[in-house]
Amino acid sequence: MRNYLLITNISLCFCLIFGTASATAGSAQKMVPPLDLERLKTDLSFVRGTPKVEGPWPRQVRYTFKTYDFRTDTFRQEAKTFVIKKKPVRIIPHAVGVAEILWAICPRERLVAFNEFAADPDSSFIADKVRARGPVFTSKQTELVIGSRPDLVFTVFYSGGDFKEKLTQAKIPSFDLGYFGTIESVKEQVLLMGEIIGEEGNAQALVRRIDARLRELKGKLPRRNRPVRVLYYDEGGYVPGASSNFTSICTMIGAVNVGAEQGIKSWSQIDYETVLKWNPDVIIVPERSKLKELLMSNRVLSHARAVKSRSVYAVPGVYLRVTSQFMLLSADYLAGIIYRQFR
Repeated sequence: MRNYLLITNISLCFCLIFGTASATAGSAQKMVPPLDLERLKTDLSFVRGTPKVEGPWPRQVRYTFKTYDFRTDTFRQEAKTFVIKKKPVRIIPHAVGVAEILWAICPRERLVAFNEFAADPDSSFIADKVRARGPVFTSKQTELVIGSRPDLVFTVFYSGGDFKEKLTQAKIPSFDLGYFGTIESVKEQVLLMGEIIGEEGNAQALVRRIDARLRELKGKLPRRNRPVRVLYYDEGGYVPGASSNFTSICTMIGAVNVGAEQGIKSWSQIDYETVLKWNPDVIIVPERSKLKELLMSNRVLSHARAVKSRSVYAVPGVYLRVTSQFMLLSADYLAGIIYRQFR
């Protein structure tokens, strides 16, 4: 639910993609990520592999279903089997991350509708494509989903229970992907979705491309004696911890998520005194908030390392809330900030 706090300004997002935004307060230098962001986005948006010999339908898919209990900050998982009667040709993704994955591996004529957040440039890397293609349904328009006559709807752990129940009542087949918030779990879900929709070759090709681009990114990172400690500070003082996508993004580029370092598991609320005590090297805040100005002008934080070095950065939320192959874009973008690579 807190994922939806991360809303940002898309105009600034595009400026940053083309390397025109300032990386430090008052700096006229250009922030340059290790990999070209636009090229990387293109590489991850459309992938085709060697077609696999079509298996029999119906088919059984065995998988591990994983959920996260935010009340107890624990994961739960169980082995499940999903029976698919026929190859799905009318597919609806109910979440942004799922839409972004399917956009890369599934023939697009098979995607018959999209959730409104997949069409929102503050939330989705394929928003322009989704708006152009449509149709788009809001979270309350379950009737539009049912009226699209899908033969498969992909849901996730935060898809509403009422929405799932209405699909069941309408006898619309659905598959709950559960929780995924790390790049490794994203790759697992890519392969699982590929098997379910009969596009195993494309899914395997996307995973190979993720691995190849991640190796390329890591090869361009500077060597340091100690990792950069990064705190993501959201509105309301909320900080993501070990189970968040932000931890995975930091890990990909050799940085440390300070929230996870300090024992936070999912999300926790902290005050300015705690920020000063933890004393991160870099503080990341969402754009379209006043947090950067508030942190930089706060007396309590005037002695904090990140504030003194003017290392407080406003980042477009599309990079912060991502849960798909585009986490690589976020890692590349963040690397361009914290390693101070300028032209």
